[in-house]
Amino acid sequence: MRETEAFVAGHLPGSGHVPFPELRERRGELPARDQELVVVAEDGERAHAAASQLSALGYARVGWLDSRPGELPAGTLVTGPAERLWRPSPFLDAVRDELPRGRALDLAAGAGREAVTLALGGWSVEAWDNDETALGRARALATRNGVRITTHLADLEWPGVSLPSSAFEVVMVFRFLHRPLFPAISAALAPGGMLVYETFRRGQERFGRPKHPRFLLDDGELAESFPGLEVLRYEESEAPDGPVLARLLARRPG
Repeated sequence: MRETEAFVAGHLPGSGHVPFPELRERRGELPARDQELVVVAEDGERAHAAASQLSALGYARVGWLDSRPGELPAGTLVTGPAERLWRPSPFLDAVRDELPRGRALDLAAGAGREAVTLALGGWSVEAWDNDETALGRARALATRNGVRITTHLADLEWPGVSLPSSAFEVVMVFRFLHRPLFPAISAALAPGGMLVYETFRRGQERFGRPKHPRFLLDDGELAESFPGLEVLRYEESEAPDGPVLARLLARRPG
């Protein structure tokens, strides 16, 4: 979590890089909260402070290097690019190789992890969200990873919202539910295009957000919500401490 110049000069092998002053702005680039982390900063005191910030963000297993990196034995530090700390949804990772190439649409894209993942794979990606701050973070994430995405500010729950028809080889939706949008999502797929959808089911309210039934699927509901599409893969999962999810991969015939 040192400044860029210090990181470039030498860092521990396998290190990711998020400067401490940018931590809250770039927290979408951090790994999952169940991962074990070791924080490296300019010295032990600042590393401890950064570790405390991570703990406040929900990371339970955080340690820190209680010294200056330059005090480590010669040959310990390496140069080279930072490791990528963030990951997209595991479901997207699982189905990515099955998706047709071309244009992709990420609805309720948030900080852009899924959008940037497909851009890194060669898709031309549009990210839509109703939060310009989140879209700014998505563009910044794309830039830091050497790709470009197109962002579009849109309220996806507005009754007048429309999606381009038959325009995308891939449409993906993660952790967002607005049932009136389902027909437009289907229509946005080009013939042969695929929908990747993952969001919360009832029972999630026991573990945190969302809690309102409007944002929670019934068991089996997602599999039946796109009658014009061919269901290729459907699964429901519930970890002991959440989340409670449904996942769908479906294709428009063509």
